[in-house]
Amino acid sequence: MEYLLSQAPLPLLLLGVLVLFVILLFFMIMQSVRISRLRRSMNRLLAGTNGSNLEEGLHRMLNSLDEVKKLQSDQQFTINRLSQRIASQCSNVAIVRYNAFQETGSDLSFSIAIIDDAKNGVVITSIFGREESRVYAKPLRGGESEYALSEEEEAAIRKALNSQIGA
Repeated sequence: MEYLLSQAPLPLLLLGVLVLFVILLFFMIMQSVRISRLRRSMNRLLAGTNGSNLEEGLHRMLNSLDEVKKLQSDQQFTINRLSQRIASQCSNVAIVRYNAFQETGSDLSFSIAIIDDAKNGVVITSIFGREESRVYAKPLRGGESEYALSEEEEAAIRKALNSQIGA
């Protein structure tokens, strides 16, 4: 051994020891980073349990998850109910204005259609004349009426049905 030490130059030995020291220092820093990440994960996992009972903490989290699922289920039920109510609302509205009589000078007569998504609703017509005005209401079922419809009323119904979302 003494023979090897006497044959090897001292600077070369110091350089080898220095390289070995740097490599070991690098591995030590890497392990320190890994340990700190692991410690953070453990702290997050044990948060709120004081580290004493992990099983109790997991049960609390599962109970919270069950509560969230129930709340989500209740909200989905409410959304479905509101969707059904919205579909039955008369949200498709159109108006057609026209001049019913030539002696009146403006489009003072009108037909307005108010229809829901099932094509049920009403069409209201107001005919304006110089001497009198009349208002008619005709119910709609499936986009049709049991009463005779004028051209303007049919145009208002078509216009309302074409105003549906997605149409």
